[in-house]
Amino acid sequence: VSTQSTWGLKGSKSSMKGIAILVLFCSLAVLTVCRRKVLMEVHDPATSKYTVHQDWFSNFIDHLDHSNHQTFQQRYWYSYDLWDKKTGPIIFYICAEGPGHFPGDSSFLMALAKEMNAAVVALEHRYYGASVPFPDLRLDYMRYLSHDQALADTAYFIKFFKHKLEDLAESPLKLFTIGGSYAGALSAWMRYKYPYLVDGALASSGVVNAILDFSDFDDQVKRSVLKSGPKCEEIIQGFLKEVKEAWDKNPWNVKKMYRAPFMEWDDFMFYFADIFVEAVQYGSRTQLCVFLETIENDPKKHEKLAKFGEEHGVTANAYSFEYIRTLQTDPYNNYRQWTYQFCSSLGYLNTPGSGDRPLRFKEMNIEYWKRYCAKSFDAPVFPDTFHTNSLYGDLRIVNYTSNIVFTNGGEDPWQWAGVRSVQNNTKNIEAILIDCKNCGHCVELRGERPEDAPELKAARRNIRTAFKKWMNSKQ
Repeated sequence: VSTQSTWGLKGSKSSMKGIAILVLFCSLAVLTVCRRKVLMEVHDPATSKYTVHQDWFSNFIDHLDHSNHQTFQQRYWYSYDLWDKKTGPIIFYICAEGPGHFPGDSSFLMALAKEMNAAVVALEHRYYGASVPFPDLRLDYMRYLSHDQALADTAYFIKFFKHKLEDLAESPLKLFTIGGSYAGALSAWMRYKYPYLVDGALASSGVVNAILDFSDFDDQVKRSVLKSGPKCEEIIQGFLKEVKEAWDKNPWNVKKMYRAPFMEWDDFMFYFADIFVEAVQYGSRTQLCVFLETIENDPKKHEKLAKFGEEHGVTANAYSFEYIRTLQTDPYNNYRQWTYQFCSSLGYLNTPGSGDRPLRFKEMNIEYWKRYCAKSFDAPVFPDTFHTNSLYGDLRIVNYTSNIVFTNGGEDPWQWAGVRSVQNNTKNIEAILIDCKNCGHCVELRGERPEDAPELKAARRNIRTAFKKWMNSKQ
């Protein structure tokens, strides 16, 4: 049964009672190009012990123009199996740059839902998965794809969902947001922009600072790699040198080895760097470095490196300009959409790190990214990060809001776009750096294991403590 409601923020009443709502933002993969990874376990209907329903919601295409009443269908999922209507909250899990999904049974989020006797709902991000407003992805249609519109989607849907449950709830209303990566930023921004809807937020690896020239990213990848010793970094440098020389001599040989027949040098550079980045970012730094030592002198090392990348979600075709320029919508292929978001507003452009031995090709400077974004859309699309940060406060967001926990993995390169520390905290804002071996992007959102590092276990305890404090607060 499809629920298509126009009730919400535009000209509607708000008389809710009785239930705490916890909004969890999921990011199906990392920022920039890493959209084939998920940050936590995904619901499997065949094995899950929970009953999960799918439904649809009518949301506005343009929340910023009140004369525009066009709507689109936005997909969401929900389960009431764990919900105690007298005392339990709702975990509202809103997905980000990829196909939406409901969290898996073993995820930290479902463990939290069980402890809190919570209902769980997940909302798909506009333009991703099946929640696409237009028949194709031409540039003119994509102007409504932004974090501003996504935040408004979230607020409008929250109003709808509260209204749907208000007659069932028997406890005072509380709402908390949780998200990871880009959605971690959405989580913090929801608390900042809609404090009347959001009582607290977890921003896991939340990239709240829109950075144009993000060389700190590459520097952190190098620092993390060096934890495995200098040999690993030397091998990566060797691969960069060999591939560049081989491409200059005969690009087709390189394309064959990496199964990249449609790529040119500009898109290949981005793809190749991410083979190493993805492994480090997602906590597989040790695995990467061990693997590189085993293939260092292998005559088929380039083919084996390409396969390693594919096993870690980095495939050449997904990075190609041919793929990015595809206008056809596909629920499982979302690379054009995310490229538009970082090229039009968010930035996070991975440029070479400091020194003369960065872990990506030196050509990948800001001029490269201007060319990359223009080629992707056949138009001069480029991010205005100053505008984004002026609206949401960049790292200074901590001075203008309250009740947020920021977490970052100690080996995660994205930590430098997030809040790593808080000084003179008087607003219940906490920053947790989870500094342990192979602790990468959104590491605490994954399912808990007995062998997890003490630092990781401590971070989850602190998150639970913060939520209990906010739940018990009378403010």
